[in-house]
Amino acid sequence: MFRKGLILSLLSFVFAQKIVLNEASLGEIKALPITEAQAEALYDYVIFQGPLTEIYEILNIPEFDIETLNQLKPIISLTIQTQDANHSRLQDRYRKVENWTSTEGANEGLIEVWLDRLSEPINVNHATYDDLMSLQNVSPVDAVSVIKRQKEGSINYPKALRGATNLSYWGYKNMVDFFTYGEDDPTKTSHFWYNTTYKTVPSTNSFDEEVGSTTPLSNHPGNLQHKMIYTSGGTWKLGYAYHRKMGEQNRYISQVYIPEGKLALTFRNLSLGKLKINRLILGNFSATMGQGVVFESTDFFAPRRSGYGWSRRVVGAFPDLSQSYEYGLNGVALQTHLGKVDAFGFVSMNSRDAVTNADSSFSSFITLYPRTDTGYNGLLLNPMLDQVKEMTYGGNIRYSFSPGMILGFSSYESLYDKELSPQIAKTVIATDAEGKYLTSIGNSADTEIAAMYASKAESPLWENAKAMRRVFGLDFTAVINNLALQAEYGVLDKDGIIGDFSTDPSAFVGSAYLQFNSLNFLVVYRDYDLGFDNPYQRSFSNYQRFKGTIFEDTFYLEDPIYGFLYSSSAQPQAERGIFFSSRYQFDRQFVVSTDFDTWTRVADNARYYRSVVKLQYR
Repeated sequence: MFRKGLILSLLSFVFAQKIVLNEASLGEIKALPITEAQAEALYDYVIFQGPLTEIYEILNIPEFDIETLNQLKPIISLTIQTQDANHSRLQDRYRKVENWTSTEGANEGLIEVWLDRLSEPINVNHATYDDLMSLQNVSPVDAVSVIKRQKEGSINYPKALRGATNLSYWGYKNMVDFFTYGEDDPTKTSHFWYNTTYKTVPSTNSFDEEVGSTTPLSNHPGNLQHKMIYTSGGTWKLGYAYHRKMGEQNRYISQVYIPEGKLALTFRNLSLGKLKINRLILGNFSATMGQGVVFESTDFFAPRRSGYGWSRRVVGAFPDLSQSYEYGLNGVALQTHLGKVDAFGFVSMNSRDAVTNADSSFSSFITLYPRTDTGYNGLLLNPMLDQVKEMTYGGNIRYSFSPGMILGFSSYESLYDKELSPQIAKTVIATDAEGKYLTSIGNSADTEIAAMYASKAESPLWENAKAMRRVFGLDFTAVINNLALQAEYGVLDKDGIIGDFSTDPSAFVGSAYLQFNSLNFLVVYRDYDLGFDNPYQRSFSNYQRFKGTIFEDTFYLEDPIYGFLYSSSAQPQAERGIFFSSRYQFDRQFVVSTDFDTWTRVADNARYYRSVVKLQYR
């Protein structure tokens, strides 16, 4: 008896700081006086069936007996026993967000949403479908499983959440840190968050390739970012961001040397009777509808953007402090909820960089990195910065028949203060290379350039309007047990006749997602007409717009800077094809994923195939 007490005392001395099982890594658990097999079994139990609510739950693990448990009691605990536990936990979660933002496919515009969840976690019992879908790697099946679990009774601890039917392990691990449990929400407090970043290496515009040619950077400053967010409880928040691209000089408002940045004031969680105002945003904001066929306001293209896994897409309007400039929105946005109806609308007035023509019309928007009016061959004949004023208004309304069964309608209209007239041969292509346009075998997709949208129109809503563009769409989501079905259909109203879409170009994306605990399958079908020239389309494709066109061959252009029409295009290319993907975590340390895609490029009917198999060990 004396020897046993001595051993326990020695263990307590060696492990002066108790190992917190619910927070411990595998390495920390292996440091305990147990075998490697016991350590792995304990770690797996905590991860897959935990967290532990009492010490004696360890006896549920076949590798453990009461004697081993008694030896561990003095050196283990289930919770952090320090006064700054909440602070440590918050720091850990912030590190998780930093990791997310550097992961392939992470949507920078959602960072503020994640920060809100971290600093002011909401009660999981009150979380809505949209709250759940705003988190990375949470599928519609996961979101619906939590909504159904709410109706079964209060979720008082993470293990009760883990028990939700059809909730995957992957989805659980990516949502568990962002909610509180029990009946009461934590007291709302104020928070301030600041981040600054300076880079001296070129950024990428997509996850597969670098931004096209860039100006020499030896005499220019690097990429600089400042971002600040102040949140006052659950009522309002104020955000400011300043982004200077690599190769740009500092930008100021007028001559008063006030940095030209993004500013957003957001009022949240307001009520007018039964009408709930989720967000009222003044200033810079982003907007997303459906699966990105009709509208998504980001400057960046991501290949194979399915909306699942890391390629998260969340419907709604959010304050925007991201680096998107060309398609950033500035004005007012309102998001509301009433019964089974969710809706948001917005009005934006902003300047756009554009390739202008000699007759004061413009050929196309252009996303520049860096933003400059100086071409690679010297000053441009026609400037490009802030050349077109765009008024855009639109919105989305969704009706939820049941959890996960949603039908939505979307639309937007853009008005421009210049006529839209794509004069590619005259303005963009060099005079001695005009014969290569639409004739070169190496540029077989030039028909996509020829199908660019043109407009000359007026509007009673804005007296300066000289052109317009209007897009409508329907989207649908259905979750049936562990199967999620999604689809969106969009139409570009090219002839201006709202009631007749028979001759208008259209686009369609449909997907099916089958989910098991550690295994999932995804199938995505897309079909885009060549004339569906929607600059706010961000739906699924392998290639970005104008790949395989003369825009890629900058030596054919009037100035190589016009190559940004291709290299920085955020719009997907017109494709028709089907994509298969699966992910299987067959062990704690191993994940295997497979992708297969077969598609036809609509511009030239070229067939493509892509197959990828990945095995990850961690």
